[in-house]
Amino acid sequence: MKNYQKKIIFLILFGLFLNIYVIQAQTNNDINIYNWYDKTVGEDNLDINNGIPHTNLYRSVQDNYLYLINQYELGKLSYEGQNYYNVKLKYDIYRDILVLNPSGQPENIGINLTQNKVESFSIQDKNFVKIEKKIETIPEFTTGYYEVSKIAPDFTFYIKHHKDIQKTVSENGILYSFKENSLFFIDLKNNIYLIKGKNDIIKLFPEQKKQINGFYLLNRELKQSDLNQFMKNLMKYISNSLLIQTK
Repeated sequence: MKNYQKKIIFLILFGLFLNIYVIQAQTNNDINIYNWYDKTVGEDNLDINNGIPHTNLYRSVQDNYLYLINQYELGKLSYEGQNYYNVKLKYDIYRDILVLNPSGQPENIGINLTQNKVESFSIQDKNFVKIEKKIETIPEFTTGYYEVSKIAPDFTFYIKHHKDIQKTVSENGILYSFKENSLFFIDLKNNIYLIKGKNDIIKLFPEQKKQINGFYLLNRELKQSDLNQFMKNLMKYISNSLLIQTK
């Protein structure tokens, strides 16, 4: 009888625990709850550990790689409606594959996460979402992972990270090099636009032409060294300029 009462008390407390979790979503308490659940169930039994083993068959030149970052980074993952915190992730941007290093495993072991089960992930202060192709008039806007920056309520900036591959034959065999070739998109008032250059941005924000030209002039070095960061900074600058203009 005592064991039965203990089970009832446990179920009540567990129910209250889950209710608290639902109410206080996206808080530090949530992270502790998820981590507690993962430890309780057993990290080896989590759904994210089921996938195809990751392989990299490309022997690349030194300091050149097909990943966004050439190492696993602790991040956050939303997978099949479940949030996972402090998981080791690596993003293969050549093949658009998100790779998980299972808990307790050496870093030469990775699992390709099923793309249609991934909803979003974050690594190194970069937030990514999985987007389904919806716009036939913009063939470049394909299904896959996009870095997302919410600039304003009706203004979102997307980066589609990608790397092109080049093969080189040498005395030591075949080597591969990878060069990043990102695509940029703006979602403005629920309309998607491909951004190929400055003229496309000015067409969207003609009243900001002077400010946009000035930004390009003052940030030439950043544009050359880190085009992705240049574009993100530019989007924020345009948004701030629009706010000032409307006041």
